[in-house]
Amino acid sequence: MSDLKPSPQEIYEKREEFGLENSVEMLADIIDTEKDSNKRKEAVKFLGSISNYVPQLKNECFAIIENVLISEEKIDLKCEAAKALGKLKNEKALKPLNWILEQKIDSMDLKLAALKSIAKIKFEEPQINLFIKELDSRYNPIREFVKNYLVGIEPEFLIKTLLAYLKNENISNEHKSEIIKLIGYELSSINITFQDIDYIKVKYPELVSKLFSSKISLLDEITRTLREEDSELLDSAVSILKLLSPEINKDVTKLLLSDDFIVRKNAITLIGKLKLKDAVDTLITGLDNIYSEVSVATIATLGEIGDLSAVPELLEVLNIEDISFEYTDIDMKFYIMDAVKKIYSANKSADFNILFSHLNSDSDTLKESIAFILGEIGNEVFANPLIVLLKDKNLDVKKNAIIALGKIGTIEPIINLIKILENPDSYWLIKKVAIDAIYNIFQRNWYRVKEKDVYLERTLNKYIATLIDYLKRSETEDTKVKVSLIKFLEIYGEESALNALLSRVNDFPRIIRIHASNAIKKIEDKIEERLGLDNSD
Repeated sequence: MSDLKPSPQEIYEKREEFGLENSVEMLADIIDTEKDSNKRKEAVKFLGSISNYVPQLKNECFAIIENVLISEEKIDLKCEAAKALGKLKNEKALKPLNWILEQKIDSMDLKLAALKSIAKIKFEEPQINLFIKELDSRYNPIREFVKNYLVGIEPEFLIKTLLAYLKNENISNEHKSEIIKLIGYELSSINITFQDIDYIKVKYPELVSKLFSSKISLLDEITRTLREEDSELLDSAVSILKLLSPEINKDVTKLLLSDDFIVRKNAITLIGKLKLKDAVDTLITGLDNIYSEVSVATIATLGEIGDLSAVPELLEVLNIEDISFEYTDIDMKFYIMDAVKKIYSANKSADFNILFSHLNSDSDTLKESIAFILGEIGNEVFANPLIVLLKDKNLDVKKNAIIALGKIGTIEPIINLIKILENPDSYWLIKKVAIDAIYNIFQRNWYRVKEKDVYLERTLNKYIATLIDYLKRSETEDTKVKVSLIKFLEIYGEESALNALLSRVNDFPRIIRIHASNAIKKIEDKIEERLGLDNSD
């Protein structure tokens, strides 16, 4: 026998025909007696909608829906009831909706439905604090919803409320992080670039005043919760502190003396982002900290600040006479080299006398590090000092000098690099690095040959001829050196290179034969293509 009872949707659509009061009773009856869960869910939904048409029955509708929210076991029905209470917009619904949020119910959908309904009914200070509380939700959609809703509040009131909530000692560091992120986001949205901080100070004086009155506690929370890998938190912290600068700068610098390892490390990071040059001297005293993480953070920060006065101190850390010395952190010298490079990048007009003066040092580590730095900076004036280092006995010093010359790209050092290649006493690795550097120099200058720079073309062709000759008579040369030469000639060799390459096609090991054959094929293809173009003309 077919079910003759109208569906919840039909009741709603024919509410005028059935009568509003009767329609409410029919929907309530379905909620109470129907076994089909989907029909009950629909009945709750339409009861929430129909209540707008029957003001005299709103309390009755509220009672029915509240009972479903509180007593029903099925989560989907509870969710529908929470949504329906939002449609009623009855402030009495705030109590059961708040109650739902306080329960240990493992349902993101239900909590999200309750929050959305609360926002529809009322959104004043108690509800704002409730939303701030949910910034700590383990559900990302809930965090995003409350965050997006909160940013719609007037900035001064929101930040004032967030600062007050931040003082709660019972909230987790993760929760504090989310609050700090939201404060920073709100400040950035008000003043997008922060290039003119005066704008925000004039436009929102009460907001700025509130931040200043909370600056010490705010700084304390930032330095205790900051995690460098959380870029959003770091950006927000910097936005907040930039607004409070310069008044807060000394407070940040004082934290470098903190006994708390985490606070000190985070203060170092913030000083770098804020580029506080007044902190350089204090930072330098921490370069040899027993915690390698603090030393590494200090080095990175000195690089970000970009003050030239830090260079001698950074180099001094590399000035190690004992070659058996091992860094606490094996990458320490690379952090230092990167910091020095950044400092010079921030000071384009600076001279390099500090670096040059250390090239005669007794410390091989220092010399090889400076050679690396000069290559990274890439200024052509470094070519001659680096050529001098090619005579150094230490392989690492010589290797870094060769690599640096390849990066700088001037053609003058090529003759010195070829001498290294032709020297029978040169170690195979140094020879290979020299060929790679020559290859890099050719790459940086070959476009000028194509632009008909006759002198350069003649010079480079002379060097190519020398390398061809060396490959031809390099029967006993190391395999890796031969392969590097062959790869070079594959790109820059012409017909004159074919005989030298043919002399290597029977070499052992097989990898030399493969590379030589490939190079011959590519040069022949290049010649054939050029002849084809000439004939077509």
